[in-house]
Amino acid sequence: MNKFCSLCAILGLSMAMLTGCDKKNDAIETPPEAPTRFVGADLSQWLVYNENHAIYTDNGSPIENVPQYFAQKGFNIARIRLFVAPDMQSEACQDINYVIRTARACIDAGMLICLDFHYSDTWADPGKQYTPKEWESLSVAEMAQQIYNYTRESLSRLKEEGITPAQIQIGNEITGGMLWESGRISVWDEAANTPTQWENFLSYLRNASKACREVSPDAQIIIHIDRGGDSETAIRYYQKVANIDYDIIGLSYYPFWHGSFSQLETTLQSLQNKFPQKEIMIVETAYPHQKSDYGESGNAACAYPFTPEGQASYLSDLVRLLKRYDNVTGVYYWYPEETYVEPFYGRIDLHRGMFDEYTGEVLPAINQLKDFLQ
Repeated sequence: MNKFCSLCAILGLSMAMLTGCDKKNDAIETPPEAPTRFVGADLSQWLVYNENHAIYTDNGSPIENVPQYFAQKGFNIARIRLFVAPDMQSEACQDINYVIRTARACIDAGMLICLDFHYSDTWADPGKQYTPKEWESLSVAEMAQQIYNYTRESLSRLKEEGITPAQIQIGNEITGGMLWESGRISVWDEAANTPTQWENFLSYLRNASKACREVSPDAQIIIHIDRGGDSETAIRYYQKVANIDYDIIGLSYYPFWHGSFSQLETTLQSLQNKFPQKEIMIVETAYPHQKSDYGESGNAACAYPFTPEGQASYLSDLVRLLKRYDNVTGVYYWYPEETYVEPFYGRIDLHRGMFDEYTGEVLPAINQLKDFLQ
C-alpha cells in the first residue's frame, strides 16, 4: 500500500470513529434546503386506509409505501388536516396523534409537511365552521386565547416529536370566517360584514399566527379561502386581513364549483397585482376520473371528460396555467389516496383520487403535477 492509500485509510478510520462516537446525535439531521416551488398531496386519509389494508398498485405491482411513492412522483410536501376532538369514527379522524403518525411516515418518505388547522371537531369549509364542542361556552376574548393556546400546544407537541411543519394553514377555507357564530364574517352579507364580526375573526387569526411564529418561526403561514375563480371576493377578503402576519394566499380551485380557467387566471393576476409581496398557492384542487353525484355533471366549467385521461389533461393544463404567474409557488391535490376499503366503502364516492377505487391501480394524473417544479 503506498503512502497516499495509507493516509486515506487512516483518515477514513478516523472519520468513522468520529461519526460513531455519539449515537444520541445520530437522529439530529440538518434539514434540506426548502424548495421554492411546492407540489403537494393532501394525504390526510391515507393512514386509516393503510391500517384497513387498502391496496394500491402500479402496473399491477403493489405499492408498499404510499407516501414514498408520492415523493417519487415529484410530490415534495404532504398536507395533513388536524381536528380538535374528532369522533374517530368517520373520515374526520385526524387528531394530534393521528397527525403525528402520518407526518412521520411522510417525512421518512422525504416530504415536507403542511399542517392544516381546521379549528373544529369536524370538517370546516365555506358552508360550515363549527366551534369545537369544548369551546362553545367561551366568550370572544376567551376564544381568542384558546386559539392561541391550542395552536401553540399542537405545534409544540409536534416539535417534541421532531416534526416541524414547513407550512401552516390557520383555518381551512375560511372565506366565511371560523368558529361560528362569533367568528362568522362576509365581505358581502350585511349581517356578517360588521366591524364587530370582523374584529372577532381577526383576533382569532392574530392569535393563531402569533402562536405559529413563536413555536415554528420558519414555517410559512397560509390564509386559505375557496375563491379560486372569484377575483372580486378574493381581493376584498385579503384586503380585510392585510394586517395579519401571514405569508401565503391559499386558494381552493375546483372548476365544477369555482369556474373556468379564465376565471382562475383573472383571480391570480388580480391577487398578484394587488399583493405582490405574497406568495399564492392552490392549496386544494381535484378533478373526477369518472362521473359522480357531486355536481360536476353538466357544469360548463368542466371542460374535460370525466375519465382518467380527462383528469390527467386537466392537471397538465392547470400546471401550464399556474407557471405563468411568478407569485404562484405551489399546487396541492386534495384526497389523491381515495379508494374503496372497509369500513369506508362507498362513504365518499367522489371519484377524484389518483387511483382506480375498484382495483387500486394508479391513474395517469399522478404524473402531471411534477412539471410544476420545472
